Amino acid sequence: MEIVLILVLILAVGALNIACFFIGAKVGQRVTKGENIELPFVNPIKAIKEHNEKKLAEKAEREQERLNTIMENIENYNGTPYGQKDV
Repeated sequence: MEIVLILVLILAVGALNIACFFIGAKVGQRVTKGENIELPFVNPIKAIKEHNEKKLAEKAEREQERLNTIMENIENYNGTPYGQKDV
């Protein structure tokens, strides 16, 4: 078990080294061409708010679909279980 963990760790570190090399090479080529290097501005508070709003909107949409299914079941009810959809 320890050997597998060590091998996974070695592979992960190797993959990160390769990724960092390629990112550095790309940035280096841009600098030699004279292009500006700009770091992206990330506002973590705004990102969290957007994520929460998106999650809340998806939850509201699922609840609306559930209520629509219930309403359809009420409209289609004729005393038998036929024509009913699962909620």
